[in-house]
Amino acid sequence: MLPDTTLDILETTRKVFSEPDFTTDLSEHGQIVQIQFSPFEWSQDLILIGFERKILLARLDLSDNIDVKILTEFVHPCRCTTLSFSPETSLTGLPSQLIFAAGGTDFKLRIYSSDLLENNTCKVLSSHTSYINDSVFDAENNYLASTSDDNTVKVWVTDALKLKSTFNLSSPGISVCWHRSDSFKLLVAEKIGIIRFYNVDTEVPILSLDHCKPLSSCHWAPSDRDLVASLQLGELLIWELTKPCLPLHNNILFPENGGNLKFSPQGELIAAVNSLDGSLKIVHIKSQAVKLTSGITLPTNVCWHYRYPLVCIGDDTKLCFWKVSAK
Repeated sequence: MLPDTTLDILETTRKVFSEPDFTTDLSEHGQIVQIQFSPFEWSQDLILIGFERKILLARLDLSDNIDVKILTEFVHPCRCTTLSFSPETSLTGLPSQLIFAAGGTDFKLRIYSSDLLENNTCKVLSSHTSYINDSVFDAENNYLASTSDDNTVKVWVTDALKLKSTFNLSSPGISVCWHRSDSFKLLVAEKIGIIRFYNVDTEVPILSLDHCKPLSSCHWAPSDRDLVASLQLGELLIWELTKPCLPLHNNILFPENGGNLKFSPQGELIAAVNSLDGSLKIVHIKSQAVKLTSGITLPTNVCWHYRYPLVCIGDDTKLCFWKVSAK
């Protein structure tokens, strides 16, 4: 049972909804199930949009307003469960190079490579035995990590896409994350609520965090290697790795379990979405004030543009964008 004051806060934030600043209708392609901005500077305006049996690559034009231009599409044999860009992706030179990973409901991880003209390849990695919940390339393009409901994390060497390591977990793996400034340390968050850090070179665990509550999402702040956020039973937790015993902040965002969160590029804000609660909330990290609340019908995961305070979510067949100020 939540305290009355907590319920009052939750009810208040529901009443002031912010409509998206911009939406793009993609209903001709079906329901959007997964999205991902490129987290790398040289491909920062690219976004992958996953559907039941296809993946679109689009580019954002932010010169005047927000314009979404579809560049190409890829056939995917089943529903996407995760999308991740390779740091090798670049459309500025000739030939163009696009590399990304897509997890599917068939438990396979597919690595697509394309020059957006005639050369397209897809390599299938079949080591997982259940749903893949997250995948991510490290910033130096040494490794690709993926985690699954099969209670494992797999680390692949990107050069030959050969399996390097398998870390056995005590529950399904929910999130994996590298940090920009340290490509050998991998964050792994488990459904049971444990967040572990591994040295991938030595294959040794370094540190663990545990709030003893089921976890639905976790992210490592790209601008601050000491900050981690997790969403556990609707509670937003901010961890400072120099003081890992207890979370630095905790704030109940949703009355329901589940959801997805991401730090903003500058690390001042966190965006969190919960499909059962039907809302997107953006929280200022230091003050813990809710800066924005918006109603969402069928949300995907949430992501931020690499440079700008621009939040994106797929809501059913629409791609929705909010401009958010930390001030």
